[in-house]
Amino acid sequence: VTGSRDKTIKFWDMQGRCLQTLEGGHQASVLCLQYDDQIMVSGSSDHSVVVWNMHTLQITNRMYGHASGVLDVSFDAQYIASCSKDATIRLWKRADRSLCRTLTGHRGPVNAIQFKGTRLVSASGDSVIKLWDMETGQCLRDFVGHSRGLACIQFDGRRIVSGSNDYNIKVWDVETGECILTCEGHSGLVRALHFDKHKIVSGSYDQSIRVWDIETGACLRKFESCHSSWVFDVMFDATKIISTSQDQKIVIMDFSKGIDTDFII
Repeated sequence: VTGSRDKTIKFWDMQGRCLQTLEGGHQASVLCLQYDDQIMVSGSSDHSVVVWNMHTLQITNRMYGHASGVLDVSFDAQYIASCSKDATIRLWKRADRSLCRTLTGHRGPVNAIQFKGTRLVSASGDSVIKLWDMETGQCLRDFVGHSRGLACIQFDGRRIVSGSNDYNIKVWDVETGECILTCEGHSGLVRALHFDKHKIVSGSYDQSIRVWDIETGACLRKFESCHSSWVFDVMFDATKIISTSQDQKIVIMDFSKGIDTDFII
């Protein structure tokens, strides 16, 4: 599922066919989305958060409150979180879509958020990562080490992985606040990250995708010809890496077939 500057959300199958296009949900660029079996949540430059029913693909709720574009969304069974260029994070109850609280403290756009349980991490253009208690709204810790603004963040409850406009990726220990690893190699803003127990996959404005060893920081693989413009997002599983870009392409690298690039949507 992809969201675009053309204001639409598109559903694709793994053979590259567009199955469905959703229009009318947003009045400006769709900047972020997340979905599960029940709902999809999308955020837009139009300042709104929209909740969709994944069975009917109809809009069930529109949430307003941000004073600028919604840059990222994250949700679980209890909460929906959104962050914005307005430097705030908003927490909504999934059950009735009511606003629980607004988290303030960043001095720049909040570009990315993710949460596990009752703890949420946020990454901002102010170059600071914050760890929050979602139940109290308290900021538990700041993670400082990047020299420029942050663009993306991932959080598994124990580790935080962050990507920045200083071109570096950092791995942090949540409990101590210590930076335990820095991955260097990109020559542009690190826009997207995904990680598991063994590796990190990153996408950058240098148009490349890299695979890193999460224990040593070594660059294991580098893909420089998949995209002709900025890489906006990456995800992977045991056999595939999927990436999206400003070049309007979705690239699927399928390693189960012994080749690098299976096809381009």
